[in-house]
Amino acid sequence: MPGFRTFTLRTAGAFLAFAIVLGSVTGLACVARTVAAEAVGYLAEDAFFTGALGDGLNLGRNLTDKGGSRKGSEQGLYGGSAAIDVCDPDLLIDFLLLAGNGKKKAAWAKALGVGAKNKNVRKFVKSLTEVVLANDTLVANHGYKKGRAHRYDAVLEAGTAVLVDVFGVPRVKCNCGNPLAVSEHEPGDVKVEFKGKGKGNKEWKVKKDQVVRVEKAEQPQKSLTVVDVKDPDEQVEIDLPEDPDLTGGGDGENSESPSAELVEIPQTRGLSVADATQQLEAVGLVVETRTVDDPDVSAGLVAGTEPEGGGTAAVGSTVTLLVAAETPEPTVPETVTVPSVVGLSQAQAEQEVNVAGLVSAVSTAPASAEQVGLVIQQEPTGGEAAAGSTVTLVVGVESVGEEFIGGTDTGTG
Repeated sequence: MPGFRTFTLRTAGAFLAFAIVLGSVTGLACVARTVAAEAVGYLAEDAFFTGALGDGLNLGRNLTDKGGSRKGSEQGLYGGSAAIDVCDPDLLIDFLLLAGNGKKKAAWAKALGVGAKNKNVRKFVKSLTEVVLANDTLVANHGYKKGRAHRYDAVLEAGTAVLVDVFGVPRVKCNCGNPLAVSEHEPGDVKVEFKGKGKGNKEWKVKKDQVVRVEKAEQPQKSLTVVDVKDPDEQVEIDLPEDPDLTGGGDGENSESPSAELVEIPQTRGLSVADATQQLEAVGLVVETRTVDDPDVSAGLVAGTEPEGGGTAAVGSTVTLLVAAETPEPTVPETVTVPSVVGLSQAQAEQEVNVAGLVSAVSTAPASAEQVGLVIQQEPTGGEAAAGSTVTLVVGVESVGEEFIGGTDTGTG
């Protein structure tokens, strides 16, 4: 996309550990779902690749005050400029095609519903267009853990650089390479939570009525009209790829070859496995299942699919039903009585603590001559404690001369 740039990504690193912990609220449907809030420039530790860049432009505000669900063909969703660079898709391709990144590439491709062979990944990335979000935007983000992409919902701050597909939907977060999809929730039904503040996730004021969720346009778009972030009163027209085959892969389990008939994957979240299977098979898809943890869906019901509902897949390709697992009952730790050992020798005290099923930790403190070698203090002092927890014992030692803190004693006589 010549002439439309914000920054160029120069380096790429390895996958980091999945570390975002998302809160969620279960129970009544009217209770808001907690989602992650990710600020401009925040590089989460579940990144698909890392690089020495920030995000494009910190707009400081939404460029439109119209929130809610919007079609990807609408104006006002994205920003750009005729003079700056947004991200480097070629570096993303290079990272995904590295010989040692096969599992990561497969997870990345599966989350996006494209074939995992190198030519499919390259073709898909080339089909995307680089922009910046003009509004705080609710998306389904993906982290990586144990060889799989794990979905979580997030609100990305206005100014975040993304790659969008020909339907106008954000598909990749530029500063980390994470796959993106359409969230299954409405912006008004979510509550944001800031994690990773110590790692650059700066808190900003999220106005829920201005958060947007971008849905797939009715048909592929030939261009997008974006807001000029250097001059919000002006607009820039961006041409999108014309080859329809660029919207999918060419082979692989979930590929979309030029000759294959494409169907829309039904939304199945909350359905029984039988009902979801019936809907998927009715449009010509092959169904397999996998158990996942999802506290917001009752055990045994469908939490979603891979590839995700709302996307497309070739007739005869496989879609995985993600079935919510049983939530284990929380285990209540065994409690034991903490013995009182003050006045005992260190050896006796440690023995009594250990016999009670606890662990002793010893420190010392100056004490009178008769208290040397004895326990003069303990914490906790008694009551009940979890088995295996620590009891701190303070043992008296011989007192030494007074120390002067903060300077040298020069004396007065």
